[in-house]
Amino acid sequence: MRILVAFGTRPEIIKLGPVCQALQRRKDIDLSVFWSGQHIELAAGLLQLFEIDVTRNGSDVMREPGLASKFGRMTQEIDEELRSRRYEWLVVQGDTATAAAAATAGFLNHVKVAHVEAGLRTGRMYSPWPEEFNRRVVTLSSALHFAPTANARDNLLKEGVPAAQVLTVGNTVVDALIHVRKKVSHGYRPIDPAVAALPSDKKLVLATLHRRENIGAPIRRVLMALRELGQDGDKLIVLPVHLNPDVRAEVLRILGDVTNVRLLEPLQYPDFVHLLSRAWAVVSDSGGVQEEAPTFGLQVLITRDTTERPEVIDAGLGRLVGSDFDAIVEGVRRLTASDSPQLRFGNNPFGQGDASEQIADALIASRIANPFGRGDASEQIADALIASRVASKPALATSSPAPNCYRLT
Repeated sequence: MRILVAFGTRPEIIKLGPVCQALQRRKDIDLSVFWSGQHIELAAGLLQLFEIDVTRNGSDVMREPGLASKFGRMTQEIDEELRSRRYEWLVVQGDTATAAAAATAGFLNHVKVAHVEAGLRTGRMYSPWPEEFNRRVVTLSSALHFAPTANARDNLLKEGVPAAQVLTVGNTVVDALIHVRKKVSHGYRPIDPAVAALPSDKKLVLATLHRRENIGAPIRRVLMALRELGQDGDKLIVLPVHLNPDVRAEVLRILGDVTNVRLLEPLQYPDFVHLLSRAWAVVSDSGGVQEEAPTFGLQVLITRDTTERPEVIDAGLGRLVGSDFDAIVEGVRRLTASDSPQLRFGNNPFGQGDASEQIADALIASRIANPFGRGDASEQIADALIASRVASKPALATSSPAPNCYRLT
């Protein structure tokens, strides 16, 4: 069985890395990997961490001036790869432009698409933007949907996706965290010297900010709350600064000179997992961080107005605070008020770390028919024409329009 895995961003590599490993362990899988290059600096070290061999790279995607042109370039390049070999499955993850472009190219090339982390929804097309749009495009293009939770499964069923095409497997980020946590659990030496130099005598609050819809007044309010918390004296605010120039400008202007705030360059994933293991609380607008924190029992203050991961809130591990200054400050102070971190361990709403194995098994066992046929349509048409005994005289057109057709008047 020939399978193409396509990804482009840091979160995709993290979540598809374990899937690639699981597929590579199957002897009857011929695996190819396409990397669009949507993230380059942010993806540093991840391919090596998960031992992924990229068979084809995208070219200069980020030089395209806008989202639409980036989408077009990625669709074209993935289309070329799909035409170069006969693939049975194309595997994508999540809600990125790479995932949507790849799924579209797969659908248009009659290649079955399998969607990892399917069924996430906010119900609001512009929150988050453009991710809500992207994930719906992937759903429409997919033949097999790997839902991370029961809630995500139910979203798909409500939209009319056949139940036989939906499998609830958990989230592959848990698989990735278990893989990486083993590497950072004992005597770990951080890759980034700035991480190694962080003081250990304060309560570490890990923050991440990057969402497009927060740029402007919302992100400024969040940063002012972090500034206030840094002045408490007992906390260390650690913020890896995203490469987006609009985000970086705001962060440096508001937090660049604050005591007890450490601004870091984007971290390699082992260093990020190391910081999660040290954290007392997390402030983030990241969907991925909402999934990662429960493995460490951490509570997340979610600086968004909506979340497509309600499970983290239902489990008592997350709280929507938007960009509310008072809610962020009060929430962090509450979580750091004790002498030890207020961790909550229990049933992880995102699974137990076996999602990738379930996905690999399902792809091998799947007998979902290609909705576009078996490649013999032309022969069937020719046979039908030869065998046809339909009279050659066409029927006269009636004055009534065909059902389900509209007529201009």
